[in-house]
Amino acid sequence: MTTTHVRPEDCLATIEGELTVSGADGPIRIVRDRWGIPHIQATTARDAFFGQGYCIGQDRLWQLELERQMARGGRAAMMGPKLVGRDRLARRMGYARYAEAEWEAQTENAKMVLQAYADGINAARETNPKPYEFHVLSHEMEPWHPVDTLAVIKLISANNHWASKLKFGKVGEALGAEAVASLVADLPEGTSLITPSRAKWTLETHPFAEDIEAAMGAPDGVVAAGGGSNCWVIHGSRTDTGAPIVCGDPHLEVMVPGQWYVLHMECPEFTAAGPVNPCYPGPLYYGHNTKVAWTMTHAAGDRWDLYRERIRQGEHGPEAQHGDRWEPLRRIEERIAVLDGPDEVEVVWESRHGPVIAGDPTRDDEVVAAAWGLHEPAHDVEAVWRLLTSTNAAEAREAVRTFDSISGNFCFADQSGDIGYQYSGRIPKRRRPALVPVPGWTDDYEWDGSIPKDELPAQQNPEAGYIVTANNKTVDGDYPYYLSFTANRFRADRLNALFEDTEIFRLDAMPELQGDIVSTHAQDLVPHLVAFEATDPEARAMQDLLRGWGASMDVDSAAAAVYWRTAEHLAASTVRAYYGQVAGIPSTSAADEARTLLQELEAGRTTMLPAGQSWPHAIEAALVAAAETLRERQGPDASKWRWGAEHHMGYHHNLGRDPELAKVLNIPDVEVPGDGNTPFATQMAWGPTADHGVTYRQVLDLRDLNAARIVIPPGNSGQPGSPHYADNIERWRNVEYHPLFIEWTDIEANAEGELRLTPA
Repeated sequence: MTTTHVRPEDCLATIEGELTVSGADGPIRIVRDRWGIPHIQATTARDAFFGQGYCIGQDRLWQLELERQMARGGRAAMMGPKLVGRDRLARRMGYARYAEAEWEAQTENAKMVLQAYADGINAARETNPKPYEFHVLSHEMEPWHPVDTLAVIKLISANNHWASKLKFGKVGEALGAEAVASLVADLPEGTSLITPSRAKWTLETHPFAEDIEAAMGAPDGVVAAGGGSNCWVIHGSRTDTGAPIVCGDPHLEVMVPGQWYVLHMECPEFTAAGPVNPCYPGPLYYGHNTKVAWTMTHAAGDRWDLYRERIRQGEHGPEAQHGDRWEPLRRIEERIAVLDGPDEVEVVWESRHGPVIAGDPTRDDEVVAAAWGLHEPAHDVEAVWRLLTSTNAAEAREAVRTFDSISGNFCFADQSGDIGYQYSGRIPKRRRPALVPVPGWTDDYEWDGSIPKDELPAQQNPEAGYIVTANNKTVDGDYPYYLSFTANRFRADRLNALFEDTEIFRLDAMPELQGDIVSTHAQDLVPHLVAFEATDPEARAMQDLLRGWGASMDVDSAAAAVYWRTAEHLAASTVRAYYGQVAGIPSTSAADEARTLLQELEAGRTTMLPAGQSWPHAIEAALVAAAETLRERQGPDASKWRWGAEHHMGYHHNLGRDPELAKVLNIPDVEVPGDGNTPFATQMAWGPTADHGVTYRQVLDLRDLNAARIVIPPGNSGQPGSPHYADNIERWRNVEYHPLFIEWTDIEANAEGELRLTPA
């Protein structure tokens, strides 16, 4: 890695004065407030998006370039040969290839937005100091293109369901259908659903059991082939303000620069404020336009299916069987540039279903291809335009239905008092859902287009007076279509329990909900850990710490530390060891191992236990191991053990692995409460550092949107050396907020700098 004598402070953006820029139609005013949030005044919508791109290009140019190269498969050219493997995968997935075709299918409005946004980024690149990271890498950035935005949207919307299904296939082949079922989140009776509000899951059967069994029974067996959120909206009839309240907090990978960039922009067509992904226009996930406010959680819509393709070598290359025909595979050659090394070549093969992601069709008689619901052009930027210009909840719902890539549970409210919910995204309409690779030579598992958008789950003004979503299952067993195999019940069950105990919701109580640190998973697991009297004195001492504990993951709680470390050791000896029998599959996350462990205990299954052991034996051994671990880490006095000593949040820069750069780019770890199953989400691996969690919070009162309360950790600037690089850590940790003003009197009273852009 190149060393540089340039200081981060020398690379900061220009935020005061006047600059002449290419690409703007008229003058643009940008006022940055004391929280580092830009407020953009423009005379046209095109210039508003130009201004948005300009501000992001000032504060997040490194992040833009990194995400673009992730989508295009170009990171090895920036940072070296260790990233060639990831570039190969991006080329195979084809995000950039599909984005090229998607550009031609955009509406004129969408093209205007995309081009203005790109022009703003390029103007910032030309008129501001080069980012510090570019000096470190001796990197020169090429101009941003609208297709880059579309490629990043595809990258971010892809999720990893295809990888999960590859894993399920290997697990199913080695261990059987029951082992696959245990990897999928179970839905105990009484689990909270999203719609209708207050509904509960009532079926005793695992919701995907039949799908698993059907897929496992496919001809010739199974082939061996190699983020979260909370949100809610409350009707004015249930609030102390008399107006709707809209709250949200996404849970994503924690990093620096942060996942979100907050801004406010104003033009004749709309005023909008909220967080945006730095690589594409918005706000689209959270925010408001002064008439409608919205929030969302990831719906994890399953857009991938994996198809086993029978292969033969034809006259012109590999062919895949379809019925009684053989169809040639398409060959695509991708050249990957490598820093300080020769180019690499990735040969991509595509069947009628999609790219081959496992196997080599030039030598194997069977491979796996991935079909993706976003291979065809999407229309997300048109949806952004409709959302930003919507005037009521009904128009917002129609805008949200336009999203193809964004699979979300959107909640919204308008100034007239209506609240609503809308599931979004293009989801395949399947003949037979499957969680493992299935035969591609028949039509049994083909798609019949997509689920009609007007049949996706929705509700308006529910009798309950509120809608809560937290990545839990969306609908009951009567819904006619398959949406996803992914669901998380713990945070939703906790929030719904709190909501059901509340008659009138106070605006000032919203931080208490967003900051809640009671773990439903712990409430359910601990009774199993203390259901018997351990024989080992140390194990009994650990049980005594857990008895009477309220499952609050407070930084000063010894019981929280004992619970988590016991779960770690118990999962290692059971769940991890059991799936470790299957060669060549990625390890399961700590959160998923803990969930699977609880499911096995709740069901009374013994399949994953070591030979000759009962659950009490395994639990007692785990309690003893947890005590040993905590004693080594925190000393012999159990009364002084603390969850905070076991649970840190680390904000690390992509280049911060270098020890010298770490001092400049990384933010020191901080102790944090909660875990991945608490509303205040701080998800970690089994080690001490959390790597996923709350990346933004908003509390919006439709009575006064100028009084919006937000926090964006670590800070709004992505530039090391900026006072806003990490100024929100303590606010975030303490569940504190700052304003997101939209009225210019307040903005100017808190101004930190004013920049005027004049067209060249």
